[in-house]
Amino acid sequence: MNYQGDNRMNFFSELSEHQISADEFFNVVLLDSLARNFGLQNVLISYFDTQGNFLSWTHRAGVLADGPEHPYRRVMAQDTVRQVLYREAVRDHLTYNNMTPRLYRSTDLIPADGYDADPYVRFLEEQFRACYSVTMAFGINAYIQVAFFKSRAEGDFTPEEMAELGKIYVYIANDYKNFKKYEQAKIVANIQSEIILSGEKAYLVTDDFHHVMSCNEAARSCLRDILGQEAVNGLKGGATCSWLPFLLGDDADYGENHVQTRVIRHYVFKIYTYDQRYFNGIVDRYHWITIAPQEPAADSREPVFAGTGQPLTKTEWKVARLLHKGLTYQAVADELVISYHTVKKHVQNIYTKCGVNTRFQLYKWLEHNDRGS
Repeated sequence: MNYQGDNRMNFFSELSEHQISADEFFNVVLLDSLARNFGLQNVLISYFDTQGNFLSWTHRAGVLADGPEHPYRRVMAQDTVRQVLYREAVRDHLTYNNMTPRLYRSTDLIPADGYDADPYVRFLEEQFRACYSVTMAFGINAYIQVAFFKSRAEGDFTPEEMAELGKIYVYIANDYKNFKKYEQAKIVANIQSEIILSGEKAYLVTDDFHHVMSCNEAARSCLRDILGQEAVNGLKGGATCSWLPFLLGDDADYGENHVQTRVIRHYVFKIYTYDQRYFNGIVDRYHWITIAPQEPAADSREPVFAGTGQPLTKTEWKVARLLHKGLTYQAVADELVISYHTVKKHVQNIYTKCGVNTRFQLYKWLEHNDRGS
């Protein structure tokens, strides 16, 4: 292994470029850079969901998704390294922002007197011709791990090598954090554009770990009325939002392209789900939430919608019903196999014909006019 200063600088430079252009950060490009700059040839990237369930892995030999015949299934329940890594990540609330090296050396976790017979060690020998490993933990609840292997002949990782791997961890973690910032900024911008086009005035965007990523002043005003100024002040700084779990409720209620409604103190919250999916099986979930004053209690009269009176076309009905389900414009376009801009045009026509200005008003219109025709 080569840890000279020039190699470190080359590695850092390559990662910095990678974080800007990559669709996904932990992939074969990272493996190639580790091999080229440090001679680290035997490296495995494994992916899990946030509950610790295995999804897939990437090795220089290729990508292999989980399945009945996946080699890791034979040792999954006995993988001491993964069990400790995941347990500590959950305990410490590990996220994308961690810069402190989290390195797990197999010989530190598996007793020496039973090391050679341990199922995890036998697995390393069978799959990677290795006897020793150091595993790095990244992301939410350590749902990405990067493992470095050495053979019996090469010997265990030395303190000097562990120190160098700690530096490499910081390089990777720093660029991964920046990658997530760029990616999440794009996601939030796309969602904000969607909300603005829908005509909603008050909104916030959250991730699935109760962080508010965006909140406009109209939403702050509503939240201030409901929860008080202190709760609004808590939206700053990217801290976990204590009241979001009560608003979002049970995660089991949510699915992509499905909308949930909550009514809190005369305000209607519409909660939409946006899933960012990756080739490795990881799904990062976001929520965009619109807030509108609750309409007065309904009387015997139906609400009046001052539209044009023109009937919706069959395609417009399809678009309207999909919007009612909570689909984004892009999801509607994908569902109907039409362009995003065509969906926008249909929505403009629907709003004009129905005499509405927001999704919430469209929901009310559909409740009174959609007979399943």
